[in-house]
Amino acid sequence: MITKKKKLTAFRPKVFSRHPSHSNLRSELPLFRFRSVIRLGSTTSGAIFKPQVEINSIQGIINSANKFLMKQCFNQANIKTADWYTFNSANSEIMFLDKKLNISVSINDLPYPMLSKHIHGSRGTGNVKHNTPEELKAWMADKDLSNYIFEKFYTYSREYRLHVTENGCFYTCRKMLKNDTPENKRFQRHDDNCVWILQDNEKFDEPINFNDIIQDCVKALKQLGLDIGAFDVKVQSATNSKGQRRKSCEYIIIESCSAPSFGTLTHKHYLQQLTNLIILKWKEMK
Repeated sequence: MITKKKKLTAFRPKVFSRHPSHSNLRSELPLFRFRSVIRLGSTTSGAIFKPQVEINSIQGIINSANKFLMKQCFNQANIKTADWYTFNSANSEIMFLDKKLNISVSINDLPYPMLSKHIHGSRGTGNVKHNTPEELKAWMADKDLSNYIFEKFYTYSREYRLHVTENGCFYTCRKMLKNDTPENKRFQRHDDNCVWILQDNEKFDEPINFNDIIQDCVKALKQLGLDIGAFDVKVQSATNSKGQRRKSCEYIIIESCSAPSFGTLTHKHYLQQLTNLIILKWKEMK
């Protein structure tokens, strides 16, 4: 007796990600009557099962993962970000191209301290701080400089991670350095050297112009081609050198992340937001 295979009428979203903290999404996202795919840092196409709804385009993932493409997107959308440069030596003098002003700058005239960043680095890997032209020259000696961008270092004292969709920020934390972090490791913040402060904690110290920061992150998200993602933002202190409260705080969006690490709360928020995004996109298609 030949039995017919039961036709599937409900489908759980395919989650394309190599990050171990994302694995539970695959079993916890709800079933839908249409096929869908979610990309978190992955460029897998999913063409084999023809998804009808896609969260985060392949090009969006590529733009977010490559610092050169990411910064180009930031410039195109007029996002506040660090002044950045690429190596542009055409003769015996070491020159860099200012990617905002499109002018050549000598290595001696760069705004030190400078950061070199590998275009495919993540979680701080491949980032080096250079305080002088001599330090940068010594570091450059054995590098393929086409794999790097170079940024002005900003001393802004606060750093935040904002998780956003086009509707705004749905979850955020402040990244505060641990007291025992060595001086040479304090120029960047990641899981190894900082603690994460929730928004309801008084130490979160929300910037007075936080809504402007959120709007810039949403603009960056759209320009990158993402539906959901995270942004690291560095913000000036709330008070000036005289201890007076600032009316506005300068800030820069450091970079985007399409595959942020999930803790318990992050997982909970993404589970809800991804569900909402899938439903919204399906409605827009009808």
